[in-house]
Order: sequence, then structure tokens, then C-alpha cells
Amino acid sequence: MSDEAAARRPLDRVTRSGSTATRLLRQEVRPVRFVVAAALTVLLVSVLATLAGPLLVQRFVDRATAGAAPSALVAIALTYLAVALVGGATRVGAGYLAARSAWQIADSLRVRLLRRAAVERPVLEVERQPVGEVLERVEGNCDIVGKSLTESGFQLIGNLAVVVGTLTVMAFAVPAAGAGIAVLILAGSLILTRLARRAVRRWELARDQQADLFGFVGDSLAAREDLLPLGRSRWATATIQNKLTRLLRTEGRAYIGGRAFWPLTQLFSAIAFGLGFGFGLLSLSQGSMSVGTLMTIYLYVNLLQTPMEDMSSQWGDLQKTMAVLGTAARTLDEPLADGGADRLPPDALPDGPLDVAFDHVTFGYGDVPVVRDVSFTVEAGRSLGIVGQTGAGKSTLLNLLCGLASPDEGHVRIGGVDVDRIDPAELTTRLTVLSQRAHIFADSVRDNLTLFDDSVAEDRIWHVLEQLDADGWIRMLPDGLDTVIGASGRALSEGEMQVIACARALIRPVGLLVVDEGVSKLDPAAERTWSTLLGTVMQERTVIMVEHRQTALTGVDRVIEMADGRITYVDRPREGATR
Repeated sequence: MSDEAAARRPLDRVTRSGSTATRLLRQEVRPVRFVVAAALTVLLVSVLATLAGPLLVQRFVDRATAGAAPSALVAIALTYLAVALVGGATRVGAGYLAARSAWQIADSLRVRLLRRAAVERPVLEVERQPVGEVLERVEGNCDIVGKSLTESGFQLIGNLAVVVGTLTVMAFAVPAAGAGIAVLILAGSLILTRLARRAVRRWELARDQQADLFGFVGDSLAAREDLLPLGRSRWATATIQNKLTRLLRTEGRAYIGGRAFWPLTQLFSAIAFGLGFGFGLLSLSQGSMSVGTLMTIYLYVNLLQTPMEDMSSQWGDLQKTMAVLGTAARTLDEPLADGGADRLPPDALPDGPLDVAFDHVTFGYGDVPVVRDVSFTVEAGRSLGIVGQTGAGKSTLLNLLCGLASPDEGHVRIGGVDVDRIDPAELTTRLTVLSQRAHIFADSVRDNLTLFDDSVAEDRIWHVLEQLDADGWIRMLPDGLDTVIGASGRALSEGEMQVIACARALIRPVGLLVVDEGVSKLDPAAERTWSTLLGTVMQERTVIMVEHRQTALTGVDRVIEMADGRITYVDRPREGATR
């Protein structure tokens, strides 16, 4: 489908997009409704001050031509000055409150979208999207919402109020001119609505293309070490260039469609000036209007031009915002797998080490089975090793065990409870995964060990580090536990990263530990260090270890081998096997 064809989606879908966007905006405004109300109130005061200016000028001119005393004219002038000061102060206040409420709305939406992407959606589904695309759909879209509401949303309301107020005054002063201008506004609004629908469609397409672009850029950077030796770096840059060209074309059409209101505002201003001043001069010649009133009409017609011109750009920004909100609303409305209907209450799992049971489990991605009729058990406090070549189904077993996927047939139980029925919050406190791929945050050692959990006592941290014989080198760091490590701090050796990963697993007294290919990328010396650390980690909990080769499974009670999604070999427990 071409870009233009994609932009010409059915009108009912665009209408649904607008309604969902409006509904989402109402949801996000509700928590900050008092700040929004305060911003609108202050904005209204600013608008009233703006509208009062020409009326004070009219009064000054009429009183001056009538020969009023200088003191009366000075009083009017001082009143005009006071009104101008109030208008300026309220504009500043309205701007502050608008920015505060707009960014609170954007941040609230950012949290909801990030939670949906990182927590609520199934991990396997999230992993199918490039990280750059997810970040752009969350951060990029929310940044547009915050900026647009701050710079355009509230100002558009204020400009609309100025236009309505001006027309109201002119309807009383020159009824014929006011009626003519009102007809112009009605016709322009109908044209604008049709233009807006097309622009929103194009902005939605542009946002999809931009998310796709950022996703590809992120993948290209991650694959840099593979692309350069294979001579494919030019392919990546050429693909990015093509995506940029397509995005530029789509955004250009959306921008032009959004700014189509600008020439209409110029035409409107010219006709409004002609109507207002023409009827005013006619009334003045007939003696039914004073010079001050004619000047007021001129000032009001001139006052219309600036807000109308501003509204042309603000309307374009809001079209982009509505497109973003429509996309965000559809993302938040996507149905999630219903696992909560039969969930057990918290604390359903028994204390201590947890037993594990796979009972005739079958699972596949789509129509392709990956695990076929797998059954095994691990008694509480015992250990199991799982080996097999790539594609044998080992990682799928871990996904099923961790609740990241649900079996198509059979049952996966932890502590005698189906994993699907365990409350996710409880499962995360009773099960942990230990992997050589553990991520190191650019933050302190303490936060990397506790994963930013302030409830973990410092004594517990040092006790775990002493168990791993790692307290010495951490005490020697410049700031001890508060030393910043990771990308923007102290670089860690491979052995130190092993310690961080193991310490995370020991910090909390979990009942089930999963070790995922802990030695797959280690040299023999590092593998021996890792095995020593595992000897400490495996105490007082049930352990399941997954490796490519059986020689890496030191100290486990039993080993099963996977091939083509089935268990092909079982090493029965050895008599007297210990950790």
C-alpha cells in the first residue's frame, strides 16, 4: 500500500480515531482538572483584559471629542494601563499553569504507555518490536503531546475566546458586519474540519513511519559489529536514507494539509476588515455612530488578525496531537491476555523452596509447536539441569516457567499452583532469573544490586557480598556501594559483572532460582569462578539450570536433555547427590 493510499483510510476509522483521542485526553485531564480549570480561569481574565482595551479607547475618544475634563481622561488612561498590566500578568500566569498541566498530562500518558509496553504486554510480544520503535511510540509521542498542549492547546482556546468576544462586540456595534463575519467563520469552520481529517490521517501515518525509522536505527546500531565486517554498513545507511525520504514526503503533505488554514485566515481578515470598516463608515456618515465607535471597530477587526493567524499554526499542531492521541488510545485499548479471572490471592505459594512440575506441556508460536508433551518435576530444595542445542526448546520452557507464555496444553505448576493463577507481583518475589546477560545500569553499585529497591537493608547487602567473597573489592571502590558503575561510571570486568548478577539473586530469599546459560560465553577460568559462585547461590532454594552442554551443569541433582521440543534423555538422580 502506498503512503497516499494509507492516508486515505475510511472516514469512519478517522472518526473513531478522533473519538478515542478525545476520550483519552479527557481521561488524562481528569487528575489535573483543577490545574486546568485554574489555567482556563486565568486565561479568561487575560482575554477579558484584551477585549476591554478597545472599549476603553472608544470611551477615551468619545469623552475627548465631547470636551471632557483632563482629569476624566487621565482616569480612563490609568484604567487602560491597569487593564493592560492585568492582561500581561494573567498571560504569564496562564502560560505557567498551561505548561504545568500539559506536561503532567504528557507524563501521565508516558507512564501508562511505558507500563503497557514494559509490564502489561507479554514479553514475547514486546520482543518482536525493536527497542527504538517502542521508545519513539512512548517518548516521542508524549513529547509531542506535552509541547503541543503547552504551546498550542491553551493558546488556541484563548484565541477562540478573543474571536468570539470580538464578534459579540461587533454584533452589537455593527449588526450587519457582525452577521457577515459570523457567516464567514461558519463556512471556514466547515472547510477546516474536512482539511483537519485528512491532515490527522497523514500525521498518523507519519508517526508510524517515524517509529519504524527509529526502530531500524536502533537495530542498526546494535548490529554494527556484524554489519561492518560483512560490508553491509552502506546497506543500513541507504535503508535509513530511504525511510527518511519517505517520512519527509509524508510529513510534508501532513504539514501542508495542517497549514491550509493559513490562507483562509488571510482572506478572512481582509473580508472582515472590509465589512467592519465599510459598515462603520456608512454608519458614521449617517450619524448613527461616533468616531470612537468607528475606531473601536477598527481596533477589533485588527485584533482579529493576530489570533486568526496564530490559530492556523496551532490548529496544525493540534492535528498532530490528535493523531498521536489516537495512536496511543488504540495501544492502550488493545486487549491483553486475560490471566486474572482465576488468579489466586497473594501469598498463595508456600514458604521456603518451591517445587516445580511440568505436566504434559505443549506450546507453539502460532501453528509451529516448540515444546511437545513435556513432563518433569523438581522437588522443593532440589536442582535440575536442562541441556540441548539451539532451538531444542530450552528457552521456551523458561518462558513458560516464568509466566511469560501460557501452555497450549498441559499445566506448569510452581509450589503446586498453576503459574497462570499466581499473582504476578508474588511470582516476581518468589522466582528470580540469574543470567550472564544481566544488565548493568549506569548507577550506583547499591542500586544495581537491589534494582532500586530502597527497602533492602545495607546489612543484607554486605552479608550477601561476604557470602560471595566480594565485599573486599567493593569496599575499596572510591564511594563503596555508592560508586557509580556502568556506561557513565566505573567499568566492570567480566568477573565483577558475575558478582553483581549473583548478588542480585541472593539479595531476596526467593524460593526458585533459574540460571539461564550462565557459562555459554565464558572462558575456562571464568567458568570455574562462575561455578564457585553458583555453589553459594544454589543453597536453600530450588534451582533449574539451562546450558548448552552437560559438563557445565556441576552439582545439580538431575539432568534432562531436550531435542526438537521433547525430552530425549533423563539422567536419574544419583544416590547421595548433594549440592
